[in-house]
Amino acid sequence: MLDDPFWGHLLSGIPKCTAPGSSALSWSIENGTPPNLQLSIDPDKWAQLDSMEAKKAQLQHELLHLLFQHPFETNHFHFPHLYDLACDWIIEEFTIQLHNPPTSFSPASLAIEVAGTSRQVASYYQPLEQFWLEEIQAYKPQVGLQMLKEYKASTSRYPHQLWHQAIAKLSQGEKDIIQAGIDQLLLSTLQRVGPAAISHWPAALRLILEGRQPNLKPAINWRRILRLFVGRNKKTRLKNTLRRPSKRYGTTPGIRIQQQQKLLVALDTSASIQAIQFDSFFAEIYHLWKLGAEVHIIECDTKIRREYPYLGQRPSFVEGRGGSCFDPPIDWANQVYHPDAILYFTDGDGPRLQVKSRYPLLWIHSQSQRGQWVQEQGISIEIPVPVVQKN
Repeated sequence: MLDDPFWGHLLSGIPKCTAPGSSALSWSIENGTPPNLQLSIDPDKWAQLDSMEAKKAQLQHELLHLLFQHPFETNHFHFPHLYDLACDWIIEEFTIQLHNPPTSFSPASLAIEVAGTSRQVASYYQPLEQFWLEEIQAYKPQVGLQMLKEYKASTSRYPHQLWHQAIAKLSQGEKDIIQAGIDQLLLSTLQRVGPAAISHWPAALRLILEGRQPNLKPAINWRRILRLFVGRNKKTRLKNTLRRPSKRYGTTPGIRIQQQQKLLVALDTSASIQAIQFDSFFAEIYHLWKLGAEVHIIECDTKIRREYPYLGQRPSFVEGRGGSCFDPPIDWANQVYHPDAILYFTDGDGPRLQVKSRYPLLWIHSQSQRGQWVQEQGISIEIPVPVVQKN
């Protein structure tokens, strides 16, 4: 924190754990709902680093990967080891002053030309992938191919392999939640230490962080608001378990905290709803279901047309397409289902709700074609889904 306040304060806000591995530091996923990104530390290998400068360099290397969001882009590239190498080449441009040991070879050693001065991974990856494929197809592969094969099998790739084993397997909704948390952490860190704390950085790196600031400022993100609303209305219960003895008494059965949440999702299936809106609705319902919520769906226009538990599959059709009345799903929730929260997806074209909801209510609606849309109960967020005007 004294030598480089930005990196020190950023590191203080990141969860950490100790875990044996093939590398002193690596990124991993902290179990939870929603999941979180954490820095895993192997105490033995960390102690083997021979100097404080080497430890600082390795910490900065991993934090730079986080700043560039490298762990979250792995699915966009075909060869994981080439992606890992391209990311390392980018990071090495900014760690020279800390004497971070570079990789055993560089783009120049492979006669690879990087397009312009872009720090985008694709600028390094694409010529590297072309080189890899050409060398494999060549009758007599050259030294460069052997170097890439050695890198592919090296232990220095271990932290990157966790990107592909854990982070890349998360759903897009889980990645969005993690990235939103990291973005907010970067913004709050820069606000805390001030611009002077990064004045000694290379100009290109300062521009990357400062250029991301507009994207980091709080904005109305309807998906984030939806997930925060759902998270606030979550319940837990204690459950006996034979797998874990009591920490207090050392006896079995012990107890564990079990997450439980019942969500009622009401879909407005009136004639004014367009197909593109259902696509957006069910995409968000899927992410909530993946995070462990019990989701029950009601399809309703002027009355309830169908109700069923959501099991991860979008229905091939929805029933209704008449007028709009928001009362029946709320009444059904009050009398029958008793959820923890109610989500109502609609386009906003309909009368005011008359039934008093006993449970937290969130309206997710597109811009009403009839002008400003207001409901006295619950809170509402508007989603930027285009509405096709009728003839």
